[in-house]
Amino acid sequence: MVSNQDEMGKLLDVLGNDTRRRILLLLTKRPYFVSELSQELGVGQKAVLEHLRILENAGLIEGRTEKIPRGRPRKYYTIRRGFRLEILLTPYIFGTSMYEPKRPLETERYKQARELIKSANPTEIKVKELAEFLEEVEEKINEYVKMKQELEEVRLLTETYIENLMRRIARENARMFEKLMEEIAPMLPEEVLKDLKRIKKELPL
Repeated sequence: MVSNQDEMGKLLDVLGNDTRRRILLLLTKRPYFVSELSQELGVGQKAVLEHLRILENAGLIEGRTEKIPRGRPRKYYTIRRGFRLEILLTPYIFGTSMYEPKRPLETERYKQARELIKSANPTEIKVKELAEFLEEVEEKINEYVKMKQELEEVRLLTETYIENLMRRIARENARMFEKLMEEIAPMLPEEVLKDLKRIKKELPL
């Protein structure tokens, strides 16, 4: 989680520009050369280069040079490989969550991938095995993403109900509220606990 407000502000400023968002959308489809982006966007190459510089400095994209049979090498741009960015906005959080490629943990899946990569099988068999493995990994990722969404919904529902229930208890029986707070405080997320403490301050002395 990027908690630094300045860093988050800079990132949101980068994404706040319509042309840069359009560039990112295009780059999710395939790599682009500057001249192609300029033509697609109807924006001059000089302006496109400036937007690309800003996006690259923000760590969202990367440029790679490609040699061509004739003429000078050309640079094309892509979304950073393995990069994932989420904007988080909940009743308790406003910020960004980033995943950046790091050295993988030595998990069973990682070991399985390494074994397939180092396999001495014929090329056509090796490619098929890797493609099947990649399909399994993609399915697992989609499963986890869906599970995360479902759990977020369940968490929000439960948090809201606890707050509403505790608010009602606070109005009806301050002593019971205090007793329950002592018992459940260690189990609650910090954000929910802050809200309950605000309710506690509102109790009559």
